[in-house]
Formats: sequence, C-alpha cells, structure tokens
Amino acid sequence: MTPLDARLEDAWQRRELEPDRSRSLLQGVTPDAAGPLGAAAWLVMDGYLKFRDAQQAGALEAAASALKILEAHPASWWFSRALNVRSCALLELGEWEPALVSLRAQLSACHANGDRETEGCALHDLGVMHTRRDPPRAAVYLRAAGALFTELEHGVGQTYVAWSDGELMEALDRPAEALTLYRKALTLAERHGHHFMEVLVLSRLGELAVAQGREAEGEVWLRRALAQQNARPDRPLWVSVPPMVHLLRLSGRLTEAREVLDAQLARAQAAGMIAPQPLMHELLSEVLEQLGEPEAALKHARAHLRLVRQELAEEQERRVRGLEVLHRTELAEREAQLQRQQNEALRSALADLETLHREVERVSLTDELTGIANRHALMTRGAALAAGLTRPAAVAMVDVDHFKRVNDEYGHDGGDRALRAFAQHLAGGLGPGELVARFGGEEFVVLWPGVGVAEAQRRLEGMRRALVEVRVPGLPAALRLSFTGGVVPLLGGDLLGALRRADELLLRGKRQGRAAVLADVAGT
Repeated sequence: MTPLDARLEDAWQRRELEPDRSRSLLQGVTPDAAGPLGAAAWLVMDGYLKFRDAQQAGALEAAASALKILEAHPASWWFSRALNVRSCALLELGEWEPALVSLRAQLSACHANGDRETEGCALHDLGVMHTRRDPPRAAVYLRAAGALFTELEHGVGQTYVAWSDGELMEALDRPAEALTLYRKALTLAERHGHHFMEVLVLSRLGELAVAQGREAEGEVWLRRALAQQNARPDRPLWVSVPPMVHLLRLSGRLTEAREVLDAQLARAQAAGMIAPQPLMHELLSEVLEQLGEPEAALKHARAHLRLVRQELAEEQERRVRGLEVLHRTELAEREAQLQRQQNEALRSALADLETLHREVERVSLTDELTGIANRHALMTRGAALAAGLTRPAAVAMVDVDHFKRVNDEYGHDGGDRALRAFAQHLAGGLGPGELVARFGGEEFVVLWPGVGVAEAQRRLEGMRRALVEVRVPGLPAALRLSFTGGVVPLLGGDLLGALRRADELLLRGKRQGRAAVLADVAGT
C-alpha cells in the first residue's frame, strides 16, 4: 500500500468518529495525480463527507464519477464503498426504489470482493428501510448486520444496529425492549467514542422517560445529552434541546427554558449552522409568550417564519438538483449497459440476489430439523401478529413426554425422527392463520388468533388423543408418543407474558402425571 493509499484508507476509517480529521486527510491530495484507483478513492471520500453534510447532489455526483472508474476494478473495496455512498444519498433523498436497487448491488459487490464492513452497512440500511413498512423483514436484516459487526468487532456498526433495533422495538410497541436496546447503544457509543450517537441516545432515553411520566429520570438523561453536545459541538447541535425545553415548560421553569434556548441559538449562529435555528426561534417564541413578553415572542416568530421559508426553498433546490443528478446518472448507466450488452445479465443478477434474500429470510425463520417455524419466527412474526390482534386469542406451550427415553433407546437420530413426526402432527391440526413453532428441544408453541381458551384446549386435547395413532417412520410401530400442554389466553398482545403462564401450566401438568392439556379458563 502506497502512502497515498494508506492516507485515503485512514480517512475512510475515521469518517464516522472523526469527520474533521477525514477532511484534513483529503486536503492537499490531487485526484488527477493519484492514479485511477486513488482518484476514485478520493471521490468516494469526498462523496461520503458531502452526504454527511446534507449535500446529496454532490454526493451522488462524486459516487457516479467514482463508479465510472471503479467498474474496471470491482475487486477493490472502494467499488463497494462507492455504492454505499450512492445508496446513502438516495435514502436521504427518499428515493426508495433506486436506493433498494443500489443496496442490492452493494451487497452483491461485497459478496464478490469480500468487503464485509460495507456488507454490514447495506444490511443495516435495508433493516432501517423496512422498520416501518415490514418489521419482520427489518428484524432479519438488522439481525444479520448485528452478527456481522459483532464478528468484525466493529464498534460503530454495533452501535448503529443497537439504536436501529431500539427503533424497531418502538415500531412494534415494545417499549421495555426498546429501552434495553437504547441503553446498549449508549454503552457502545461511550465505549467507542461515538459522540453523535451518544448524544442521540441520551436524548431519546430522556424523551421516553418523560413520555412515561418519569420526569426526574428524563431530566437526568437530557441534561447529560445537553452537557455532551455543549462539550463537543458536533452534529447534532440541537437534538436534546426540544425535549429538554418541553420538560422545563412542563414543570413551570420557563426562565430556565429561555436560558437554554438563548444559549443554543447563540451557539448555532456562531457555528454558522442554519438547520437548528428555525426550531430554536419557534420554541423561544412560545416560551416568551408564556412569560408575558409578546413583542419578543413576535420577533422570534418572524425569525422562525423567515428561516423556515428559506430552509424550504433551499431544501427544494437541493432535492431538485439531487434528482437531476440522479436522472443524469441513470441515463448514463443505461447507455453504458446497452453498450456493454449486459442488461439481461444485470437483471438476472438482481433476480438471483432477491432469490438469495428470500432464501436467507426463509432459513432464518424455519426450524431446520422439523420444517416448521422456529423460535425467531415466533418472537418476530408471532409477536407482530399478537400485537395486532383485536379478537380473543390463545397460546399453548407443549412438551413431548419422556422424550429423553426416546433418545436413550433409539439414539439422537430416532429422537429427531420423533420430533419431526410430532411437529407435523401439530401443524396438521391447525387452520389458516394459526401458528406452530419449535420453541427449543422438545418444546413447541401453538398460537390461535381469534380462538378462545376453551376451544383451543378442546382442539389441543383432540391432537393429544389422536397422537396415539401416529407412527414414527423408521422406529418400531409399538412406540407411542404423548405430550403435556398448557393453554392460556393471549392478553393485550403480551406474547412473552402468555408464554410464561403457559409454561407454568405445562409444568403443573407434568407434576400431575403428564399426558394432559391444562387450561387457564379463568384468565379469559
């Protein structure tokens, strides 16, 4: 690696935690004198820094220029990184379909050239894209990104995944799990010196605490966030201010709210940061009105209106320019594809990649031994189904009786055959929309949406009685399987709570002699 190559690589590695250092490393480098790969690497870095500065048109132009060079060097990691810059800029512009195509191309390039860090970035971004539109699919992508970043010991990637997992749990209305993940993100951000994420997570923890009525705890989080961003005024300068001001107004401390806003507005103006100023003026206008200072409130309201109009005009101009660049880039790419006669090959590659994604998703949600849903599917699709229920529902925990004896007498292969036969027996007794999943070992879970506990107990008891007729392929016909089950109502979409109660009933049934289905009819 030449000194210039090392310098550009150093700039890339510092882009998240030390963006100013990355910029300084680019200074003095002449792309034309760096050779094709050096010039492409410089363009990729320039594009990424422009993306972080909300200059999406410039980011797209830089990425397109880099990709034109790097098409002849697909084995270079700068090729997959250039695709990463393009994907990020498209996501910021809200161009979902082109962004999706770009992310898939990014994944394909990473698989080919072994750039696992950028592969993790693509998986994470796909998870973020699907968080609101398809939470189960988002969970698959984020899980894969988290596993990859953990294997690579990539602290920044792990921090982003923990944060995005927290947002996913909020989208699924699971605040306790979201809180745990946000705390994990905070620990990782502190450990790896990720100042931007540290301020972001502290602010979110404060907002959640205040929203849940824990104002004192929320104030502690928000003051920590405010202190952090004041100590190092990196982006975002303003993220903790609105929730902090909301809390101060909620507790009647209007003078302190005004002082916080005055200080932050002054800092934003001194730093030349326009983006936070409209919100600061708006909040100051509201606080001053509450303090009985209508003239000062009007002054800030007018400043807010002027800056919002300016911001909207600039945002529209940036978006139009970005779309123009995107359109030019797409036209150039289409012409190049036609010239190289690779249109069909590209479509085939994208189709193969989509097939691969579907297969990865299917495998991640299917129990390899029995072919039914696995625990991960239960805790994602099952939990999402449970959260959206408006009718009565029942959950059962089921355990094969004396399964150890089957393993001891017929070996693990015989035990596997018995589990497959048992799983298929349970699955065959379910109707459309009902779910059976292997929870672990010889334990299974059945979820009946729209079915009451009494009816679920009756159905499960019927399955238990019919199990005596089931023959396990490859094992003696004299072998008879039996099971014990516990059935409980699913209340308020709380799947985890229902599983705990069903497990307690299951244990009671085992203590009473097994081969029975117990139900919590009183809990309905």
